[in-house]
Amino acid sequence: MATSLYKAQFALKICENHDKKELHAYCKTCDKKVCTTCIKEEHSSHDWETITDILREKKNSLPEECKEIRAKKVPGLKKDLHRLERKIQEEDTRFEQNKSVLNGSRQRYIDGINKLFDDKIDVCQQKSEAAKQIYKDKREVLKQKVEYLDMVTTALDKDINTLPDHDILDMEKEMRGELEKALSYSDDKYTCTTVFVSGQMDVQVLENMIGEIHSISVEEMNEIDRYSDAILSIKPASETNAWVRVMDDRHMKFLDRVGEELKVMKTPCYDLITSRGGDIVLSEGKKGSISVLTQDEKTITTFDTKSLCPTFISKTENDDILVTLWNGGDRFNLVPTSRRIVQRMTLTGKVLHTYEFREDGKTRLFTCPIRTAENKNKDVCVINRLSGETGELVVLHKDGLVKFTYRGDGLEYERFLPFDVECDVKCRILLTEDYSRAIHILSSEGMYLCKLRHYEQLAPTVISIYGDNLWCGLHDGRVKVYKYTY
Repeated sequence: MATSLYKAQFALKICENHDKKELHAYCKTCDKKVCTTCIKEEHSSHDWETITDILREKKNSLPEECKEIRAKKVPGLKKDLHRLERKIQEEDTRFEQNKSVLNGSRQRYIDGINKLFDDKIDVCQQKSEAAKQIYKDKREVLKQKVEYLDMVTTALDKDINTLPDHDILDMEKEMRGELEKALSYSDDKYTCTTVFVSGQMDVQVLENMIGEIHSISVEEMNEIDRYSDAILSIKPASETNAWVRVMDDRHMKFLDRVGEELKVMKTPCYDLITSRGGDIVLSEGKKGSISVLTQDEKTITTFDTKSLCPTFISKTENDDILVTLWNGGDRFNLVPTSRRIVQRMTLTGKVLHTYEFREDGKTRLFTCPIRTAENKNKDVCVINRLSGETGELVVLHKDGLVKFTYRGDGLEYERFLPFDVECDVKCRILLTEDYSRAIHILSSEGMYLCKLRHYEQLAPTVISIYGDNLWCGLHDGRVKVYKYTY
């Protein structure tokens, strides 16, 4: 059966470049069968063997390779198929949920705006159908490749000693090519999420009355897998390069998007950013200072933070910085003299605003603030740790008044432990969360929208957006770079 299936496909035994020359050798350099004239001409400097010799190796190794593919690779590919099926179903469910929200809101409005609702439903459906079609296309291609790998590995395993020599070589080459293509079809390379969020009634702006469709997708472009410990900081300096800090490493690594280390800076700093002009800004906790360096690491200025230890820093739209500071002691059991603050500063050390207390001037805003981000609407977003196992997101107006606090409300997890926060150009808030092992997205008003990425084995630690690139660090030391479309 195997011979009849593949005979037409693998019947070529005569060189296509040299008429009537038999293909009696195999060029390992070019991975193809060759004739004597080929060897003398374009393959003269290549590594080649006779088909008889190379078949002796293949007949010994190929059955075991086929078994290994079926045992170790094909099951994983079948799991990818199941995940794609689930994503297609999730798109149907998500569309029905969005449609339900829209139709529920519809009852509050006059008949004259029904068309706007229908238009929104159409957009949701189009986006869901588009996402489903991508998954269906991937599913169909992957299904065919899995069926082919099942068939060809079984055929080779069963008929290895009866198949013609040339057929074995051609089948094995085709099998390896199809396997490589199948393994590249991981469903984790593409995620597309469409979420509808209702707006507030406003007779002057009908579109705001209905709400906004948040259509966000991420597609993995690169994975950097060169470190073995958690990524604690990622700060992009351009579309293609970023500073990365790894846990328990006193060096900041300047990487390109494929993971090559372009520069390594030895520093005891907690964190760094690059200013709009390209200067490097370091928070040096043990020294109690912040330093500004040129790109070639020459110090421009250093200013102390007045007995407070600076930890993580972020950049604002005006090229100022937001810094989290504390004055030692127990991180979570605070005493009257404990200080846990966020400060807005210039790059010369001038304090523009200190965020420490609520309106009453007595109640603390934070237990242990760690990460910050300024939203495009000037809100200040702060990850506040409440204990070693719990935390919250505190969002302040620029003047320091609390806008909202988010603790994973309504999610299926008992505990909530955010680690890093970032904002996109649409004022949405992205945060990494430990227990759900996901990147959560909130509206600028604090409404939970969706989980942008879910990591099955371990949690994401840090994220950062530069242009349409989303950088994400993981607990195991990997860095993923996504194309972020909104």
